[in-house]
Amino acid sequence: MGEVHLRFRLDAGFPADSRFLDGHFPANPVVPGSVLIGFLAARLAEADLAVARIDRMKFRRILRPGMPFELRVDGRPDGAAAEFRDAEGVFAAGRLVLRPRDD
Repeated sequence: MGEVHLRFRLDAGFPADSRFLDGHFPANPVVPGSVLIGFLAARLAEADLAVARIDRMKFRRILRPGMPFELRVDGRPDGAAAEFRDAEGVFAAGRLVLRPRDD
């Protein structure tokens, strides 16, 4: 595997009626970090890649349901950067190691 440069957009954001929002928090809903990690893993799978290891992930700001965002993954399999961006800039970022996806 060589260089990795991936971009994924979710223009409508995550729907406000998504089950994963149950309990996060009824009067003030936020998208859980685990959902963002799942989104990352699913998008990498579409490119026949998988996360071998997450070395670091920082959630700087919250993401609300319905907020559009973009995921960017750049680097090499032995060290890639992932950034989640909204209209205000980076709201979550991390370092990860990728591997070919197992089928």
